[in-house]
Amino acid sequence: MHSTQNIAAAGLALAASAILSFIDNFVASVAEEAGLWQFQLFRSLFALPFLIVVGRMTRRSIRPVNLRGLIGRSLAVSVGLLIYFASLGALPVAQAGAGLFSAPLWVALLTVFLFRQPLGVTGVFAVVLGFAGALMLLQPDFQTLTVLSFMPLAAGFFYGLGMMLTRRWCADESPVTLAIGIFLTIGLAGLLMSGVVTIWPGEAFITAPWATPSARFLWLTLFQAAGAVIAVTLIAQAYRIGTPAVVAVFEYSFLIFASLWAFLLWGTATNLLAWAGITVILISGLLMAMTQKRTKDATAAI
Repeated sequence: MHSTQNIAAAGLALAASAILSFIDNFVASVAEEAGLWQFQLFRSLFALPFLIVVGRMTRRSIRPVNLRGLIGRSLAVSVGLLIYFASLGALPVAQAGAGLFSAPLWVALLTVFLFRQPLGVTGVFAVVLGFAGALMLLQPDFQTLTVLSFMPLAAGFFYGLGMMLTRRWCADESPVTLAIGIFLTIGLAGLLMSGVVTIWPGEAFITAPWATPSARFLWLTLFQAAGAVIAVTLIAQAYRIGTPAVVAVFEYSFLIFASLWAFLLWGTATNLLAWAGITVILISGLLMAMTQKRTKDATAAI
C-alpha cells in the first residue's frame, strides 16, 4: 500500500514540475509587457481567489495555527521566489531553476550550522555534488561576474530557509494556508514596490515602472496564476500521501522539463554541460533523500 502511494505521489510531483516549468517559460513574455512587481501583484490577485475556492472544495481550514510562524515562513519563501522570478527576466528557466533547486542543499547546511545536526559523509558529498551541478547548469562567466550571476543561488538560499521553517514553525498549517501566505506576501510586496519603481523607474524587469495592463499581460498572468495554484495543489497532495524524501527527488524533474519546454516552445537547446549538470543535481538529490531517510529511520528507532 505504501509503495502504491509513493508511485502516486511521484506522479503528482512529476505533473506539478511539468506544469510549473511550462508556465515559467512565459515569464520572459510577461517581461515584454510589464515589470516584475506589477506582474506579481496581478498574479497574487488572480491566485488568491483560486486558493480560497480550493480550500473550500477540499474542506481545508485556511485559518493560521501559528500566525507569527506563518509570516516568517512566508517572508523567506517569498524573497526566494521573487529573486527567482527576477532571474527569469534574463535567464532561461532551467538556469534560474538550478539556483532555486539548490534549496535542499542550503537546508542541509543551515541545519548543520543552526541546529548542529551532522550531515555525515554522504550528506557532505551530496551538498558538494549539488553545488557543482548547479554551477554546471548556470555556467557563470567568471570574468564578467555580476549580481545577476548569483541571484539564482540566493533564491535557493531563501527558498531553502523557508522550507526549513515550514517543518519547524508551520507543521500544523494546511497546504492551502501556506500557499495563501506566500501569495499574500508576494502581492503586498508587488503593491509596495510598484509604487517605488514608478517613482524611481529603471530599464530592467525588476525596476520597470507601472504600465497600463494589456490584454496579453492579463491573459499571461492569469495563466501563470492558474498553473501555479494547480501545481501547488498537486505537490501538496504528493507530500501528503508520499514519503517526503521520495517526493523531493521527483521535484528535481523540474529542471529536465524546463529544458524540454524551452526547446519545444522556443527552440532553445540545452548544451551537454548543462545536461550533465542536471544529471549531477538529480544524483545529489537522490543522495540527499537517502541521507534524510536514514536519519529519520535512525531517529525513529531510538
